[in-house]
Amino acid sequence: MNKALMKKHLTSIVILFFSVALAAGSAYATATSYFGYDFSTNPILDAEKSPNNTEDDLMCWAAAAANVLVWTGWGDIYSTDEDSIFGYFKDHWTNQGGLMEYGWNWWFDGINPKQGDLDWSQEDVEGGNFYPDEVFNDYYERTWQDDLAMSAIDEYLHDGYGVALGVYGLGGHAITAWGYDYDDTTGDYLGIWVTDSDDDKFNPTPEDELKYYDVLYSSSQWYLQGFYGSNSWYIGEVQALTGPVPEPSTILLVGFGLIGLARVGRMKFKKDLSVLHRSSLK
Repeated sequence: MNKALMKKHLTSIVILFFSVALAAGSAYATATSYFGYDFSTNPILDAEKSPNNTEDDLMCWAAAAANVLVWTGWGDIYSTDEDSIFGYFKDHWTNQGGLMEYGWNWWFDGINPKQGDLDWSQEDVEGGNFYPDEVFNDYYERTWQDDLAMSAIDEYLHDGYGVALGVYGLGGHAITAWGYDYDDTTGDYLGIWVTDSDDDKFNPTPEDELKYYDVLYSSSQWYLQGFYGSNSWYIGEVQALTGPVPEPSTILLVGFGLIGLARVGRMKFKKDLSVLHRSSLK
């Protein structure tokens, strides 16, 4: 079965069993899910590391970056397949830790902000620069405050951004966030839906899988429950990328005021590029 058919088949299975997964994934009977991505018409995006893990074992950040590039449409200039875009990163960057932000920046203008810093993944073959006339920071948002992580995921998904997370605890790792669960009575956040480049490591034919993890708020941090058998991983970085701005005629067709209504009751997060990142994600 080719990958396109496999994705379509797997997506159908996910949709059919969502109600069962929701009931099992959360301890609250009032759990409600919100997704920023339409799985009923689009495949699961889950860039996977190679089976031998010798060329990309430390490149989870590039896999998450690839997922979001396809999600937002910025990847279309090269491919609509996340594994192909991940492969492009592997062909142009060293197998080291990095951040989605730096990969996206390079995709736009060909510049790796960490070039020369050997503690981070380096561009070793010239590439990227697919959108030299666009300003990357016009499309990028970031929230680094641990206590605001779930609120940021909520807002970015509602605002149409593709969202990738840096999780820390037993190291640093990158995953892609597609949705979250909340208690529709209290509004409390209950969990998140993610894809992960590492959950099928060493599998020569990995499935594209959407997975759910409960979250627990403790000591001003949001901890993933049962993440690789541990409750010690917390969300320490939320990075988000929005798609190209629609043409003016398209904006008019949407109708005035709708964007404002979508933001009622939401906190607006602003990126602070002066704040240092904790560490690279591997």
